[in-house]
Amino acid sequence: MFKIRKQISLLLLSCFVIFYAIAGDLDKAFKYLNTGDYPNANKYLREAIADEADNPAANYGLAKYFSSKDNAAYNLDSAIRYINLAAKKIPLNPEDKQTKKLLALGVREYTITTLQKSINFEAYQAVEQTNSLESYQHFIDNFNDQPLLEQAVNFRNQKAYMRAMSLKTPDAIDAFIKKYPQAAEVKEAKEHYERMLYEQTTADQKFESYKKYLDAYPTGAYVKEATKIYTEKVLDYYNNKHDLAAYLEFERNYQTHPAYKSIQDSIYVLATKEGSLAAYKNFVMNYQQNPHYKEAWDQLYILYTADGTQNSYLQFIQNFPSCPNKDRAYKDIELAAKDLKPFQRGDKWGYAYTPTLDSLVILIDFEYAEAFPFKGGLASVRNKPCGAQCSYFYIDKNNQRAFAGDFNYAGDFENGLAVVGVGNCESSECKYGMINKLGKFVIPAEYDEINDLQEGLYLASRDDKYGFLDQNGRTLISHKYTDALPFSMGVAAVAIDGNWFFIDKTGAQKFINRFLDISSFSDSLCAVTQDKETWGYIDMAGNFVIQPVYETAEDFQNGFAIVSKKEKDPKNKSLFISQRYRIDKTGKVIEKLTAPKEPTKKNTKKKGRR
Repeated sequence: MFKIRKQISLLLLSCFVIFYAIAGDLDKAFKYLNTGDYPNANKYLREAIADEADNPAANYGLAKYFSSKDNAAYNLDSAIRYINLAAKKIPLNPEDKQTKKLLALGVREYTITTLQKSINFEAYQAVEQTNSLESYQHFIDNFNDQPLLEQAVNFRNQKAYMRAMSLKTPDAIDAFIKKYPQAAEVKEAKEHYERMLYEQTTADQKFESYKKYLDAYPTGAYVKEATKIYTEKVLDYYNNKHDLAAYLEFERNYQTHPAYKSIQDSIYVLATKEGSLAAYKNFVMNYQQNPHYKEAWDQLYILYTADGTQNSYLQFIQNFPSCPNKDRAYKDIELAAKDLKPFQRGDKWGYAYTPTLDSLVILIDFEYAEAFPFKGGLASVRNKPCGAQCSYFYIDKNNQRAFAGDFNYAGDFENGLAVVGVGNCESSECKYGMINKLGKFVIPAEYDEINDLQEGLYLASRDDKYGFLDQNGRTLISHKYTDALPFSMGVAAVAIDGNWFFIDKTGAQKFINRFLDISSFSDSLCAVTQDKETWGYIDMAGNFVIQPVYETAEDFQNGFAIVSKKEKDPKNKSLFISQRYRIDKTGKVIEKLTAPKEPTKKNTKKKGRR
């Protein structure tokens, strides 16, 4: 028992000795610390820490040592580490002997927390001066003043966001979002991320890239916009190709596209653009699923039976036994057998045929105020007074309306088409178009003038400008000329502000020569004038083959033309007459003509009117 008590006494004595040794070291340390003897202060503080690592006075002393600005070892990172260790002992027990000694050294809760706040503040000031992402992050990782930490986090996030934005890649923005999910900039960063992702994926603005975006990011923020642009660009891509093969590819691959129906319309237009029997025959044989399938059959029927004869209807049935409009063909065969002609009785018109020379069979009674001959199996009639303007419609030989619709001008059907007018066709207020035998406009009624079909093209004017339409009513040569004549021998004379020149069917100018007045090519030559005083003839290359020496010049026909020269009257030398001559294509006079006649210098355009 005595031995145990002796051991306890020795242990207590050792602790007492150690305490007072530590206290002695701290006294010396704080003395040196307060006098600026930093090396000795560091020595005794280290000794105290070595004996008791969590001694709050020693840790406080080291914190003060490292936070003293006149100390060569000034280091706020070390200072915060030691002051935080000292702060762990808070609250201090004022009754504890060790605490009393600490208090004697000036180490209290207040001094610890004050130094801790000061170290944090000085560190934050240094961070603000550096003002970098790394400096703010360092403060966040090593310091602990809560208000200053909140500021450091905000500025750190701003710096990180700015750095991510400066890289201009969605990956950098995405990395920011993932690393700083609580940052105030995350909402804006997500918006930028979505935008940059969208812009990067679709940078080349090709429709394939928009499809790639839609496939990769089906819930992306720009799916709606990408879908719209993708839809448009797919259509633009195929429209720019504008060929049948491209549209057929579209039809196969994009059946849910909003423009699918319009592409099928384009397929129909392109497949039948020639407007020929062969084109429509090919269509009905190969495009049965196209919505224009029945329309193509109707067009084929119209073209095949354009002359309205029995023979054409019979041949159609024979050549196309599976046609859907066979009943119509049989009916038309019956009607075609009746060679009806318009006859008048009093002020009314009807139709009859003459089975024999001395007989007349009235088939359509005298009920119309005006009636015109049957052409292509149809005739235009009116049954009401004209009033301000006339109203015409078409009938078949069974005296049935061929189709619904009245027109203020109704021309004859030729090759399955007829010129019709809408408006006051006795004045310039009338607008002209062309319909087929189904009554459908193939050329809209929006033209001021439409000439007869000539060499596969219609000369038409709109808004005082002339251009050319193909047989399907599409503008082949734009309406940009102030005057024009129909095509003849593959070229047409057109004018811009009184200057006449020639174009081919592509609209390209044939040669550079320009004229003040002009005719059309006939028999390979054309009468022209460059001064409106003298006329000559040019060939298809634009070269004068007969010099401009004539007062007037008519078109060549069968190798000859009529021209005139102003000459002295042989009976009265003081007077001049226009002497007419017949010349050949070399300009040689073949015959001197009598009875002077003023010829037409230029072909007169024929308006589409009755």
